[in-house]
Amino acid sequence: MFRKRNKYAIDPISLSLTKLVASKRKSYRIILSGLGMSVFIGALIAFLFFRFIDSPNETSLSREINDYEIQIQLLNNRADQVLSILENLQTKDDRTYRTIFGMDPLDAELRNAGIGGSDQYKQFDVVENGKILRNASEKLDFISRQIVIQSQSFNDLKSIVADKEKMLASIPSIMPVDKNKIHISSGFGWRQNPFTRSGSQFHPGIDFAGPIGTPIYATGDGVVIDPFGSLTGYGIAIVIDHGYGFETLYAHLSKRLVNVGDSVKRGQVIGYLGNTGPSTGPHLHYEVHRNGGRVNPINYIYSGFTNEEFQKMIEAAEESHEILS
Repeated sequence: MFRKRNKYAIDPISLSLTKLVASKRKSYRIILSGLGMSVFIGALIAFLFFRFIDSPNETSLSREINDYEIQIQLLNNRADQVLSILENLQTKDDRTYRTIFGMDPLDAELRNAGIGGSDQYKQFDVVENGKILRNASEKLDFISRQIVIQSQSFNDLKSIVADKEKMLASIPSIMPVDKNKIHISSGFGWRQNPFTRSGSQFHPGIDFAGPIGTPIYATGDGVVIDPFGSLTGYGIAIVIDHGYGFETLYAHLSKRLVNVGDSVKRGQVIGYLGNTGPSTGPHLHYEVHRNGGRVNPINYIYSGFTNEEFQKMIEAAEESHEILS
């Protein structure tokens, strides 16, 4: 069994041994000094731990921040792709679509409307990754403005196209009677008077000779109008106003199926071929008026024919002068 050894000191005068007794104050000082050192070392370790090692919450938050940065960058990249597509669309709009329909390209100032002015993105300058956020916000706002402008341009094109479609449907462009049931008996222009067989007269249309009762078709969309108040020398007649400066006249009918004010469609049966009024035989007298003047109908009969058939019809109209009025 070990015993605690006592400590002694030599008295230099008497040369006697004196037993040393530790002071309580000194003991307390030693204890406190040890505790202080322990606290300091613990604090140092804690500081180093929290300084260089993230807590679970901090690690999770850091991961979320990194994810957001990646998503923002991806958004920026996609915005660049959308801008590229939008730029190509604008180029096609100005150089192709609007050109086809005779429209001027959109003014550059209009396309860039809303760019500039006060800096509404300055709030991003004081946050981390603010530059990326600012860039993305600017691109998205720019794309939004451009989409609105481009949509308006397409709406304008849509209106023009709709009007062009209406115009194309209205222009008289088909035969007013089945080509297989008639033949051209008189063309447009000067000819011998068919009644007196002497002198000459101007024939303002084309005559299609055929059986009485052959269906007559509207050659374009339009509205039936009063045939100039009263027509003389045309028998039963129909006049259609097609708009865009065009009118057509169908004369010497045996019967009319439409009345003044009726809307008609291209290809609709409006009456039947006849022999009414001054006439030398059953036929349809067909005229085309443009901007108030009579024009050669042959120039507007181009639907439903091959090039060869159309050429033959022109030749027949030019050569034919046998003639019905």
